[in-house]
Amino acid sequence: MTNRVAPLAVSLGLLLGGWSLAGVWLSPELVPPPWRVLPVLGGLAAQADFWRALGLTAARGALGLGLGLGAALALGIPAGLHRTAVALLGPLVAALQSCPPVLWTSLVMVWAGTGSVMPVLVVFAGVFPPLFANVAQGCAALDPRYAAMAGLYRVPWPRRLAREVLPGIAPAVLAGLSYAMAAAWKITAVAEYLGADEGLGARMYWAYRMLDVPALFAWALVLMLAGVSLEIGLVARLRRAALRYTSRARGPQ
Repeated sequence: MTNRVAPLAVSLGLLLGGWSLAGVWLSPELVPPPWRVLPVLGGLAAQADFWRALGLTAARGALGLGLGLGAALALGIPAGLHRTAVALLGPLVAALQSCPPVLWTSLVMVWAGTGSVMPVLVVFAGVFPPLFANVAQGCAALDPRYAAMAGLYRVPWPRRLAREVLPGIAPAVLAGLSYAMAAAWKITAVAEYLGADEGLGARMYWAYRMLDVPALFAWALVLMLAGVSLEIGLVARLRRAALRYTSRARGPQ
């Protein structure tokens, strides 16, 4: 228990200390101290609209992430099983990965307008390339002897997929998913900030437009805490579950 609490306590202490010092060094009007922001956050959390905005942002990010993961598995597994395809698609995937979220946001706003469709598509565009690369590279790294034995004994593809391919690429998928989850949360907020009328990112935008700096810091704190909770509460558990699943699936055949 101490091993889990100590890093959080140290990180929280450094955050609050640096935050307070920044307020003293710059100006409390530009960087409001924690004791001014936390009551604002408490007031926001007491409103139903706060939880609606939080849920909407989480739903948009989860849907975009789910679509990106599904497409990465559907396309990355066939590509990864043919190493020539991985080599040929490498430059394209690298080019897509280099595109910043603001580019996708601008394009999707032109194509689909504002609303929930835009953040979902932007998240999909942002997380698909790294997930595809991880899935394809994970498949390419599988031991070819498993494939040769499966072909020799004519193992059906669904069984081979469940017993060989998915367990083999689980560590690579989880590594990509760990990055993609954090990226999806941030990309959703950026997309909402730039082109949505609801959600946490949109609330941050309106706080900026109204020059309500304490509210701006409060919304930023919400995004940060939600992202940390996602990483600690879900990604770590998924990583451990994937390792257990890999060990069981590669047991006696």
